[in-house]
Amino acid sequence: MLLAAALPLFLTLLGADTAKTAPPKPSPIKFTGDVGYVATSGNTSVQTLNIGDKISAKFGGTTLSQQFAVVNGRSKGQTVVSIWRASFRVDAAVAKRLAIYTSLTYERNTFAGLASRTSAVTGLSSEVVKTANDRLVFEGGLSLTAQRAVVNKGNSLDFLGGRAASVYQRKIGPRALLTQTVEFLPNFRQSEDLRINTETSLLAPLTRQVAMKIAYAIRYDGLPNPGYQDTDRLFTSGIQISL
Repeated sequence: MLLAAALPLFLTLLGADTAKTAPPKPSPIKFTGDVGYVATSGNTSVQTLNIGDKISAKFGGTTLSQQFAVVNGRSKGQTVVSIWRASFRVDAAVAKRLAIYTSLTYERNTFAGLASRTSAVTGLSSEVVKTANDRLVFEGGLSLTAQRAVVNKGNSLDFLGGRAASVYQRKIGPRALLTQTVEFLPNFRQSEDLRINTETSLLAPLTRQVAMKIAYAIRYDGLPNPGYQDTDRLFTSGIQISL
């Protein structure tokens, strides 16, 4: 009888202990930071720094995300590369794999003749494939862009445009990740002013929170400012930290 009386108490204590040791819920806020640095001296003097971050917060069916990236290069005391990019985005789910998104993006690349470009985009995002190893997202929308040139203010533009993009991710092995993004940005006022952005990146984790990252990006501008080329290519490598 003593055993029968003690059994309910034992089960209650066991349940309480199990509740205490249950794994915590994942945080709705995620942070990743990227940093890479190269410096040479002697016959060649070059310093290159690339830093970036991404912060996302998910609350129910709404996701807020912020991104920032800068690449700065100096050679013999002179700045030869200076690329800035920042964005803020809100995604609101309307179905299981469909969301409405709104984003605001700022870019600056003085060595391509771009003093600033600010774009606001609203559209739809659809996750068309999601398996254990593959993920594919298609996006489309309309944009309003204000673009300012470095030297010739007559090349400044304000226009209505569009956006079509895809993001493909593939797991390579248990932890490595390959990502390919493609983005088309037409100008509805001038059809020749078509911008195309692509980026291929590979993430190879070293620990649970630290990974090596390499990326190769191509930026094409169908209507560059006079005196500037229409294509920029950028290779970066460094460390990514996730919290």
